[in-house]
Amino acid sequence: TAAAPGDRERVQAAFFAATFAVMGRVAKADGRVSADEIRLAEAVMTEMDLDPELRRAAMGLFNQGKQPDFDLDAVLDQFRRECHRRHTLIQMFVEIQIQAAFADRTMDPAEQAVLLHVCRHLGVPEFVFRRLVERIRAELHFAGRGREGGAATAGRTLADAYVLLGVTE
Repeated sequence: TAAAPGDRERVQAAFFAATFAVMGRVAKADGRVSADEIRLAEAVMTEMDLDPELRRAAMGLFNQGKQPDFDLDAVLDQFRRECHRRHTLIQMFVEIQIQAAFADRTMDPAEQAVLLHVCRHLGVPEFVFRRLVERIRAELHFAGRGREGGAATAGRTLADAYVLLGVTE
């Protein structure tokens, strides 16, 4: 059965709100929001093709997520309610949050703790979270954005390619 148009709009709104608010929470988890984390949020806005009004709304949500009184669980509850059993959408949401954690090239333990909390709250098993982290870490390393930095090809290894593809040698 197809979802009613109103359902789709509610799901999109919940995804939008949760994505940017939780991204702000993840960015602030290690104590400060870096320029790289702000650039990643802006890149997600560009990828989503947000008009200026929605970009302002997204930045407002990001800033709300940074606040000490931000109610992470309430946002996650709303997102989970609207998404029902859309596992692909939930996984995409988690991937965006993991990318946010790696925006400054490393995942801080405080960022990981927030992400694990998010996954538990959304019913994403820890092994799925760990697999996504490894894949995204390999993608970043393969693209030359890993901790070692350097030229775009410097980080590329056969081992990274296997992890990126999700296969063993």
